[in-house]
Amino acid sequence: MAIPLAVAQAKPPADLLALLPKTTPVEYRRGQLIYNAAQPSDRVYAVAEGKVIVTRTAKAEKQVVVNICRPPEIFGESALVNRLARGEQAMVLENARVMSWTAAEILELAARPSHLGMALLEALVRREAELTWRMESLAVDTIHLRVARSLIRLSGRIGTRQEDGSTRMAPLTHKMLSQYIGSTREIVTHHMVEFRRMGYLTYSRHGIVIYRDALIEWLEKNSSGVLTAAN
Repeated sequence: MAIPLAVAQAKPPADLLALLPKTTPVEYRRGQLIYNAAQPSDRVYAVAEGKVIVTRTAKAEKQVVVNICRPPEIFGESALVNRLARGEQAMVLENARVMSWTAAEILELAARPSHLGMALLEALVRREAELTWRMESLAVDTIHLRVARSLIRLSGRIGTRQEDGSTRMAPLTHKMLSQYIGSTREIVTHHMVEFRRMGYLTYSRHGIVIYRDALIEWLEKNSSGVLTAAN
């Protein structure tokens, strides 16, 4: 089964921040919680600056990374269907400024004649496509291929291209990566060390630097998956 490297996009996503009414952004520092199981939220959020990691609690109290949001992406959308995000946690990955609205405000705005309703629908469809991609990779890829695909995917979404052709990402811990990939921290660490030894990446507490072109070439040689451009 051919697994694309990333979800192809026919057009760039709509800028939800440009369509939503302006609210006063709340500033959060790296590592700060926006909401969690102890303090569930009934609001919908949009990232104006920085990055936010969203996780959910699975069986045996294990955390699963649902998404890593960048501007102008939304999170906390469970509130739109009258569901408090009781098992969900949103934590700031990089210093962030976040806007929010009540679910009632979002639904009222989306019902008006505007582009907001379609933009919200597109955002949710893209999120579903991303989760489908991850489930397909989980079903057919070995762990080292999942690690490689996920690093390439994440670097395309939340990384910054450097002058030497590498891509720098936020300092995701091996535990966070294991929660995103669906493995254990020890196994992810093993493969991260291997990829570092092979020269495809470096990492420290300051961030992860990935040589995407080289890692994509390695993936092409070791996988039958079809590659598409990462966004």
